[in-house]
Amino acid sequence: MWTTIRRQFDKEVEGAGLPFVAFCIALNLTSGQLAAALKIPLYLDSIGTVLTAVLCGPWSAIVAGSLSNILAAALGNPAMMFFIPVVAVIGAFSGLLARKGWFRSWYLVVPGGILQGLVAAVVSAPIAAFVFGGVMLSGTDVLVLYFRSVGNTLLESVFYQGISSDPVDKTVTYIIVYMLCRNLPLRLLQRFNGGNNVLTPAMLRSIHGS
Repeated sequence: MWTTIRRQFDKEVEGAGLPFVAFCIALNLTSGQLAAALKIPLYLDSIGTVLTAVLCGPWSAIVAGSLSNILAAALGNPAMMFFIPVVAVIGAFSGLLARKGWFRSWYLVVPGGILQGLVAAVVSAPIAAFVFGGVMLSGTDVLVLYFRSVGNTLLESVFYQGISSDPVDKTVTYIIVYMLCRNLPLRLLQRFNGGNNVLTPAMLRSIHGS
């Protein structure tokens, strides 16, 4: 299994190289810590994971997301270790959408982010509820407390919080990734294994015509 993952990872990052994956891991950590410090009801800790998924592929995104959570745990947030299955799902799902061309058009980015958020909420709710009692010391805890106050169970409250905030969080994440990719030089995009996930026919004509 690990040999297969390593082979797929090496293939996906062949054009970009390990420094790009390292940059995406740092991006996850920085944006996630900023959101936590500001206590906003968003996570913003998977921007680098989705960016890796789009420009490299799902396997490298799973690796980048998992390493981000491991490093976040080592830096003082051990709870992140338990959410590695969630980042694995995010990497796989965003990589699948990217290969289907959802990051070539702005009007597909928003529904893609909403779908990603719903999937993430379903996977993360049981972990947040049963392992941490719904308290994650983040801005989203306010939503959990609200849903508990109106009579929902702990699992229901965490799930409702997830489907309230995760689609917004992942939509913002998808929009940021889309804008980053669209502002990269076309020649640079071609170096990535997943460059065709972003390049539209018009952009390809521009490249060949230049």
